[in-house]
Amino acid sequence: MSRIESSLVLAESVEDVFAFLSKPESHRRFIPRCEEFTQTSAGDFTQAGTTVKGLLNYFGIRIPVDYRITEYDSTTHRLTMNGTLGPVRFTDGYMLASVSENTRLTFWLELTLTGWLKLFQPFARLIGKIHAWETLRNLKREVIKTSEV
Repeated sequence: MSRIESSLVLAESVEDVFAFLSKPESHRRFIPRCEEFTQTSAGDFTQAGTTVKGLLNYFGIRIPVDYRITEYDSTTHRLTMNGTLGPVRFTDGYMLASVSENTRLTFWLELTLTGWLKLFQPFARLIGKIHAWETLRNLKREVIKTSEV
């Protein structure tokens, strides 16, 4: 599947937004329908190779998700993960850039359907776009809450 990208501008600094993304507990707050997001490997969350177990709830069906951080760069403000959600494999990431005193946050996603889910390939792009929109909407809401505290 092709790459889906969506972005928005936040009224916070790149450093503040990236600090928010650098905490595992933040992800549980903005990943759509996420009930659990728990680091399963030793060490710092922000190192490549870190693994995380997640749990999503879709219409009462709880689906485990495995994540692995593949890139974390505090200089270029990039965070990338690979994951599996049942027969769905994905790579997604966050890229941040300064825009005056604000931050342009770009979320990108690549989905790979396997097994019987390949039948839904025509809908994968739409599902990905909806997920990207929800992710950014939730992330913006949570970053604003954090900055108000």
